[in-house]
Amino acid sequence: MSENVVLNVRNPRSEISQEAPHPLPPRPETLAGKHIAVMTIKPDADIYLDRLTELLQERYPTAVFDRFEARTGLFVSIDPKLPGYDAYIYGVKNTAGFNMEAAPEWEKNGTPGVTLITDLYVGQTKRHAMSYGVPFRMYAVPCEKWFDVSEVEEFRRMADNSVDDIVRLLTDPLTEEERDPKPLVYENPDLSFAGKSYTEAYEKFQNYFMEHKYTDGLAIAPPTQEAVEEMLTGTSRRPDEVINGFMTPARGIVTIEKIAINAVMAGAKPEYLPVIITAVESLCDPKFDAFHPLCTATSSQLMIAVNGPIAKEIGMNCEQGYLGPGTRANSAIGRAVSLCAINLGWLDFDIDGGMTGQASRYCNLIFCENDQLSPWEPFHVMMGYDKEDSTVTIEEVMHVDGYWWADVTHMPSGSVWTYGLENDLHRIAERAQGDVEAKLNPGEHNVNHINYYDKWDGTGDMKLKKTAMRWIGGKTYALIIFPGEARQFAAAGMKSKEDLKKYIANYRRCPWEKLTPELQKAMTVLAKSGEMPYLTEEDCRPGGSVPVCDVNKIAVFVSGPMAGQTLGLLCMGSYDSYREDPPAIPYLVRKITGATLTKAGR
Repeated sequence: MSENVVLNVRNPRSEISQEAPHPLPPRPETLAGKHIAVMTIKPDADIYLDRLTELLQERYPTAVFDRFEARTGLFVSIDPKLPGYDAYIYGVKNTAGFNMEAAPEWEKNGTPGVTLITDLYVGQTKRHAMSYGVPFRMYAVPCEKWFDVSEVEEFRRMADNSVDDIVRLLTDPLTEEERDPKPLVYENPDLSFAGKSYTEAYEKFQNYFMEHKYTDGLAIAPPTQEAVEEMLTGTSRRPDEVINGFMTPARGIVTIEKIAINAVMAGAKPEYLPVIITAVESLCDPKFDAFHPLCTATSSQLMIAVNGPIAKEIGMNCEQGYLGPGTRANSAIGRAVSLCAINLGWLDFDIDGGMTGQASRYCNLIFCENDQLSPWEPFHVMMGYDKEDSTVTIEEVMHVDGYWWADVTHMPSGSVWTYGLENDLHRIAERAQGDVEAKLNPGEHNVNHINYYDKWDGTGDMKLKKTAMRWIGGKTYALIIFPGEARQFAAAGMKSKEDLKKYIANYRRCPWEKLTPELQKAMTVLAKSGEMPYLTEEDCRPGGSVPVCDVNKIAVFVSGPMAGQTLGLLCMGSYDSYREDPPAIPYLVRKITGATLTKAGR
């Protein structure tokens, strides 16, 4: 019997924005007499790199080695040319970090060097080299040793064992591939699967998509041309429209049509498409560090919060089990965003899955606010949007800070433990503020904090203001209050979410007299700027006190059933948070537009 059933499907993969291949700059024949930058990506590498620098200095006494310690992974954002340096050593990369690597910029601008990584991230780093067209040199440190170091001497021994290899990588002549790198060649054709029956053709389709890593490991719906065209009826935007920016981690070029193909695979309805597009646009936004939540070793996850009338119109769940399975809209939207990261960003779970993986990565942490039961204004209104607007907020969640059961909140419906409203407020404030004991009893902590950021804070009042803001610091934290508790807070006098944030800001404050003179001066400058909530000039005098957390970083949502649990989501503040002058509120909110099948989101 011939194969008389053919299943034709669209290819979900995007094109990659590849820079023209760029040869590496020539390596110095020797390090003698050279000026070399030795830069730490993360603090755990400082001991290793200090020892490595010591060994290199002994070997090359006429060379000059400048050590840049923690946070200088951002050095490229100051000057990508590394002016005045003959070579660089950069590392040790022990997790995914930023949307781009620093090394390609330095190499393209003529400074040769070596990037040190743990071997778990060789694949990621090679992918960066591929998309930037620069085959920069890497030295891999074994994860088994790096992550299991219990004594300082172990780091030093690793430096002893690696110095010869690092010298070779810095000085060996270029290979043919390094002198004449080639672009990545790939094809993304539409696909056909034939079988004696639809079941056989369908199984071949599923197997092919699994084998080629086009899916998350679960079965997907076939993205036939008809299904994709139907999906595109959900938006007025052109199928060939290219989204601004690229999809990380491989800098994929994203079109509306490619988003629609992945939405079909996720089982979405056409009316969900504008929400999916908006979330994907946020991930592609150059200001959003999507690489960290998608690819980090700590197995982060995305928070996707939908606000406004479109959530109810498309049937999103904001009541019982709002973070769990059971609702097509929530599940399909969240999964479509993940599939877009896989296929439009070329994310590979074999190298991007993190140390443990995360079950929520199938559909992400997606929810909408329960406006009907909430006594407060929605989050997007607090962020300056009209109530009738519909928005998507996207953020990286490091972990859910406990499913706050009876040991944190009491439930209006009754439970075994009832602590009372005041104690609930205390627990919420303590979780949201985090560990502030060092600030309440500052001592040397103040001075160390100032010195730590010296090179990043600019000069004059700007430096003082940034120093004060960093000292106050605090978590980037999303609170999801269940409606019953929100109503009790409102009945107790908290008429808005801002009242709850004010309570958190004032829950524990540091007495003015405990601050060092340096911090008192810095705090006074910050108070005059008016940029820190609940810090005034009157606070900056004897008898006053200053906040120990920045409530601009706290987002408050209301969701769930009347009797629920309050959740705290410890976030990364991925929105522009790695710039030297990040926004005051680290949450990326984008308005939904282009809807055709709903009244909202048009």
